[in-house]
Parts: sequence; structure tokens; C-alpha cells
Amino acid sequence: MSQWISTYFAWIPIFAVTNADGTPATDASAFTSSAFIAGLVVSLMIVPTQTSIMREAFMQAPPGEREAAYALGSTRWGMITAVVLPFGRGGIIGGTMLALGRALGETIAIYMIISPIFYINWEVLKTGSNSISALIALRYGEASEFGLSALMAAGLALFLITLVINFSASSIVARSRSGAQTDG
Repeated sequence: MSQWISTYFAWIPIFAVTNADGTPATDASAFTSSAFIAGLVVSLMIVPTQTSIMREAFMQAPPGEREAAYALGSTRWGMITAVVLPFGRGGIIGGTMLALGRALGETIAIYMIISPIFYINWEVLKTGSNSISALIALRYGEASEFGLSALMAAGLALFLITLVINFSASSIVARSRSGAQTDG
């Protein structure tokens, strides 16, 4: 899939995978262990968390209002858009933000997939990338005292990013309420 994207969307700079001499890469090994593949794996890992929270939020929609929508002649899809989705909006936002927070902390999955490099790779489909959590897992055992301080600072930065995401998710969910919006 990465090779196909690079072939047909190479006119977008982040999708162009080139060799050292600047020619387009055609070897399949140039597309393995990339940030794109790691992102796909992490997205598949967080989908169950996200969907289970959303499903629970959708189940909280009052049965009386569902039945009322049907009684007024609504179709199943009409009932879902008029009743279930407005009542589940907080769950949609909360599930998405919780899954994003989990994705930020995925260490081992990223560490096992990517080939760590220590420079910025703007080609997301090309082999080699890094993340803060994978950097900590990779370098912790062999770090000097100064390197350990740098890893602790990287961990603190990751923690602060996760904290900001969770606080913003909490405020968004609190503002959206778990019920339908009322006119007035």
C-alpha cells in the first residue's frame, strides 16, 4: 500500500520516497518499517477502545425518545440522526480523545515496527522514523547521566502533551453534555 501511495501521490512531497541520489525508490524494502505503517498499526489498536466507549454512549439514549421518533414516522436512520447521535456526542468526543491519549503512549508497538533514526524524516512512507516513547524505550538502558536527564525531559514532554489532550477532552465532553441540545 505504501508503494502504491508513493507511486500515485509522489507529487505531494511527504509521499515521495526517494533514494539517496534523488530518484524515486522502487525497492519494496524502502517502504517497510515506516511511520505510515506504525500509524496504521496504532490506529487498529485504538479502534476497539474508541468504538466500545461510543457504543456505550449510544446505548444511553432514552428508549422513550427513540420510540417517539419512530412513532412520529421517522426511519431508523432518521431516529439515529435525531436522537442517538445528539445524545452520544459526548461519548463520541470522549472515546476519540481517550483513544488519542492511548495512541500517544503506545511504546512497544512503535518500537517493534519502526527502524529508529535520529534525524527528521519528512517522507512518512520511507523506512525509518522515531517517536518519543520509542526513543525512551530504545535509549533508556544505555543512557549516561546526561542522556537519562534528556530522556526524562522527553517523557515529561510526552506526559504534558497527553495531559493537555485529556484536559481538553474533558472540557469538550463537559460542554457537549450527554443529552440533546434544547432550543431556548
